[in-house]
Amino acid sequence: MKLFYPIALLLVSSMGSLARDYRVDSQRKFDAISQIEMQPGDTILLRRGMQFTGMLAPQGNGKEGAPIRIGAYGRGNLPRINAKGEYPAAVFLKNPSYWEIHNLEVTNTDGSDEDQGDLFGIYVLVQRKEGTYRHVYINGCYVHDVNGMVAGKRRGGIHVHMNKVKHSTFDDLRITNNRVENIGGVGIGNDSSCGGVRLLEDGYEAENLWTRVYVAGNRVDTTGRNNIIARVSKDAIYEHNILANSSRRDTGHSIFCFNTDGIKIQYNEAYGNVGDKKNRDGGGESDRGGFDADYNCINTFIQYNYSHDNLWFCGIMKRPTRNVVIRYNISENDKDGIYFYGFDRNKQAENVHIYNNTHYVSKDHEVHVFPEGRTPVNTRFENNIFYFEEEGHWGEHAEGINTVFYNNLYFNIEPHVSETKAIIGEPGFFQPGQTGTDIELKTMEALQGYRLRPGSPAIGSGIPIAGNGGQDLLKNVLRASGTDLGAITSASAE
Repeated sequence: MKLFYPIALLLVSSMGSLARDYRVDSQRKFDAISQIEMQPGDTILLRRGMQFTGMLAPQGNGKEGAPIRIGAYGRGNLPRINAKGEYPAAVFLKNPSYWEIHNLEVTNTDGSDEDQGDLFGIYVLVQRKEGTYRHVYINGCYVHDVNGMVAGKRRGGIHVHMNKVKHSTFDDLRITNNRVENIGGVGIGNDSSCGGVRLLEDGYEAENLWTRVYVAGNRVDTTGRNNIIARVSKDAIYEHNILANSSRRDTGHSIFCFNTDGIKIQYNEAYGNVGDKKNRDGGGESDRGGFDADYNCINTFIQYNYSHDNLWFCGIMKRPTRNVVIRYNISENDKDGIYFYGFDRNKQAENVHIYNNTHYVSKDHEVHVFPEGRTPVNTRFENNIFYFEEEGHWGEHAEGINTVFYNNLYFNIEPHVSETKAIIGEPGFFQPGQTGTDIELKTMEALQGYRLRPGSPAIGSGIPIAGNGGQDLLKNVLRASGTDLGAITSASAE
C-alpha cells in the first residue's frame, strides 16, 4: 500500500500522461517520498536552504523523453541530505533508467576519520536484474565528507555499479559539473560484474561495455584513494575535470582506466598526488601520478592534459594493454619522475606511443624520467620536449625493452641511449613554470607560457605522425608539414 501524505503536486502533461511535481519541504515528506512509485516525467524537488536526514531512495523508472528528475526549488543554498554514516548512501537509485539528479548537497559520515563501511554519497546500483539501463545523469551536486579518510576502490563519492548480473550494460551515463570533496574511497567511479576487455594475440574480445559514458566538469579534491576510476566502457570521454590531492590514505593514480576500449582522458588538470605520510600505509610511493593507462585496455588516449606537483605525470601498466597514445600533455614540476611503468616484471604492454608532450622540471626538483628504477617497454617517444633547469636523470633501467626515442628535444639532460635524431638546446618557452592551479580547462589558456618563441629549435623540427588528432593542446590546427615539438605549436605565438 502506498503512503498518502499532503505533499504539493503540480500536474502537467507529459507524453500524454500526467507527470507529478513532488515538493519536499519537511523531514516528514522526505521520509515518505522514497515509498512512492515514481512515474515517467515525475519530479522530486527539495527545498533550497533545508537540511534532511537519512537516505533518499525513490522508486520507479522514467522513459525516453520523460525522465524522472530530482532537483531543488526556491532560493538559497542547495538542499542538503545528511546520511550520517548510518545509510549506504545519501541518494540511492536501484536498477534505474531515465533518472536525473541535479543540484543537491549530500554527505554521509558519522564525523570521525574512522572506516565506517562501504558508504557513498550518491550511489546507483544495478543488482540481480539483467538489462540495458539508460539515461542516468548526475549534475551540479556537491558531494562531500563521505566516510572517514579511508581507502577502498569501490566506495566513495559518486559511484555507479552493476553487481550480480551477467549480461547487462549502461547506455548514456553522464556525471557532470559536480564538486566532490573529502571522500573516503574513490571520488567518482563505476564498475560492472560482467563487463570487460580481454586481449588476444590476433585481436581482442570485449563484452558488456557501457556506451555514451561522459564524465566532465567535475572537481574532485582530497580522496582516500583515486580521484576517478574509469571502467568498462566503449569510447568514453573524461574531460575538463580537476583532480586534486588524490589518495591520502593509500596509493593510487589520480585517474586511471580499466577494461576500456577507446577511452579519451583529456583536458584535465591533476595535482597534489604526493601522499600523506601520517596516514599512508607502508610500502613505496608507487601509483602516485596524475594519469594512468592501466591494463585490460585497448586504444587508450591520454591527451591535452596538465599534470603538476604529483610524484609523476603518467603511469603505463605493463600487464596486457595495447595501443596507448599519450600526446599533447604538459607535465610541470612533477616531483620525482615523469613516466612510471607499473607491474615492472611484466612485458605485455604493446604499442605505446608517446609524442608531442612538454616536460618541465624546475631547479628545485631532482627528477628521473623513469622513477623507481622502472623499465619502459614497447614504447616509442617522438617529438617530445624534456626541459630541466638543472641536471635531469633517466633512471636505473631507462634503456628499456624495445623502447625507442626519436626526434626529441633535450635540455640539461643527455639524450636517451636509443636516440638517433636528438635535438639539443633551449626550447625557448615564453614563460614556463608559472601556470598555477585550477586553470580554465575548456580553453587551457593558462598554459600559453609553453608557447615557443621565434627561433626556437623546436619550431618546424617535428616529424609527421599519422593520426595525430589534428590539433595541439590549445586547439591550434596542426600543420601538415613542418610540425613543431612539444604540446603547443608555434602557431599559438603568432
